[in-house]
Amino acid sequence: MNGVSIVIATKGRLKLLENLLRSIAVTRDNFQGDTEIILVDDSSEEEVRIIDSLCKTYDAKRVYFSPSVAGKRNYGAKQAKYDIVLFLDSDCIATPHLIEEHVAGYSDEKVGGVAGPLEFTGEENWFWKAVNASPFLICFKMPYWGPVSLWATTANFSVRKSAFEQINGFDESFPNKPGGEDVDLGLRLTKNGYIIRNTKDGLVYHDKATWQAVKPMFRRCWYYGRADVYVVERHEDYSCYTMPRKMLLNMLGIVAIVLMALFLSSKIMILIPVWIFGDWIINSLLQTRFGYGDNDLLHQMITQLLIYTNEAGYIVECLSQGRPELVFKQTVFVDNQIKGIPYNGLINAMQFALEYMLILGVVWRII
Repeated sequence: MNGVSIVIATKGRLKLLENLLRSIAVTRDNFQGDTEIILVDDSSEEEVRIIDSLCKTYDAKRVYFSPSVAGKRNYGAKQAKYDIVLFLDSDCIATPHLIEEHVAGYSDEKVGGVAGPLEFTGEENWFWKAVNASPFLICFKMPYWGPVSLWATTANFSVRKSAFEQINGFDESFPNKPGGEDVDLGLRLTKNGYIIRNTKDGLVYHDKATWQAVKPMFRRCWYYGRADVYVVERHEDYSCYTMPRKMLLNMLGIVAIVLMALFLSSKIMILIPVWIFGDWIINSLLQTRFGYGDNDLLHQMITQLLIYTNEAGYIVECLSQGRPELVFKQTVFVDNQIKGIPYNGLINAMQFALEYMLILGVVWRII
């Protein structure tokens, strides 16, 4: 049937969900076709009573499914009665013409999905500036970069239901945490001959609150790193070899110091904290001077910790899965990324070589 089914995976977050439903009511009024809202939810019993009330107010339907987010989205898509399924996150705000912009993208049968950008909004705390300087928000800007994308985040992504069913939806064999199933879905759509068209005007806003809590953000970076392993495993044709990640170089440096301490002098062990702290400071200084944005040193140091956490998650997952060769591979999401991968890797290698020569000089003095 012609129309749009809006699928939202939910659990709690009642205030954010209410804000989203209120914004969807506006974009539904502005759209001339048929729509429905499906909340795929596994909230607590007390929260369900409130959600049921919201469903009555905003003409939505709640269905139960637990616990995987990928499973929730698949289940919601199965319940959908319309040709286009629009996935939104529960902590987003729809813009007034969101549905119209998505539907306009399906002017060609080759279009399997439409991706819209996401802008963060709301009050900022001190941690946000470090998050904003990290690479983890880039994926939300991809719909601004050109007419098509290889994949899109499901915070603001619609798909032709027939294409979604053809590729069997989200791969639920991905661990619920770390995730990565949205990248996999987009790449499988692309490999099956479909286009993911970008709509710059099909915008949603995302509350900064869920991205600027310190502990959850570090946990998210860790999970993102682990998720990259599963994406590389399944899509090695969309990956390339890269210079060792910064975290791996640091691990190798620590191993070298330990070996020198065992064979030369135990005093050399003092260089481990010197190495770790020195590398962190040097890298943060370089990024503050030459990197993206206008972060001060303190915020850049926190940004680098987020990146180290992400890389550590990737390396640990590679080793735990018995795939150490994947440590030297990286998924390529856009063509321009190919230009940056060797450059960043070379900078890391040069920095590592300089730091290692300094360490050798100190070792020479000690012995």
